[in-house]
Amino acid sequence: MKLLAVNGSPRKSMNTGALLEKVVEGAISKGAEAELVHLRDFQYRGCMSCFHCKDPQGSSYGRCILKDDLRPILDLAHEADVLVLGTPFYFSIETAMMRAFMERLWFQYLLYTTKKPPLAPRKKALALVYTMNIKEEGMPAYGKDVVSGRAKGVMERLFAAPCELFLCTDTKQVPDYAKYEMDMWDASAKEKRHQEVFPKDLARAFDMGARLVS
Repeated sequence: MKLLAVNGSPRKSMNTGALLEKVVEGAISKGAEAELVHLRDFQYRGCMSCFHCKDPQGSSYGRCILKDDLRPILDLAHEADVLVLGTPFYFSIETAMMRAFMERLWFQYLLYTTKKPPLAPRKKALALVYTMNIKEEGMPAYGKDVVSGRAKGVMERLFAAPCELFLCTDTKQVPDYAKYEMDMWDASAKEKRHQEVFPKDLARAFDMGARLVS
């Protein structure tokens, strides 16, 4: 059993990265192989819409033809039994680096036909991890569907499996709020929540990693 966690945050060790590290630890605790990759370490671009992945006579049918740093990561994602994508929520959407990864991951599998299913490996266990400033009590009004956008539905369609949605709300953004023009946030409240609630989120992430490989 192999789990791959992909971090779409520009910061490796902040909220998203810390949660994904716990996902990996949870998977390893159950005897699975698990790896965390940080997209910021790689040079790549989004989908070029070349359609080579949709040519049944071509050498890249069902796989992205672009040769850049993302190629080995896409291979790992293809081979993994469990795929966990994590990203902060910027301007009501995933980070740019995660969106580019999603384009490359998804489009290679998508077919514009009703005659056959998508080319993705079927029944892969899936999860999306989102971190955000939205307060927990504000989520009902904001809506989980807005947070996950179309990502959850696309993952489930392509891989023919449920995709778990993990939300971490009202996160602490920086170590020292006084250093920046960020007075719209209550720094003491952010710190309090980070000390009291974030450890519970980390525990949830560990449990999810263990559960996904089980």
